[in-house]
Amino acid sequence: MHADIRYSVILERTGQTLLAQADLQQLEAFWDAHDAEYVGLRIEDEQSRHPRVIVTDQLPAEEDADLV
Repeated sequence: MHADIRYSVILERTGQTLLAQADLQQLEAFWDAHDAEYVGLRIEDEQSRHPRVIVTDQLPAEEDADLV
């Protein structure tokens, strides 16, 4: 059940937890507030009750090339 799932958002470069034990609504609010700052890379333990969303604050090289 989705109500039992708690998400954490982790900054890959430092391992810093940006959001902990958040429900889906809190996760969506985090993205709304920070979508220009962070890029989602992957979800670890996606099928568990506590998935970790790994993000970066650095654009991947492929995207950097598109901006030039």
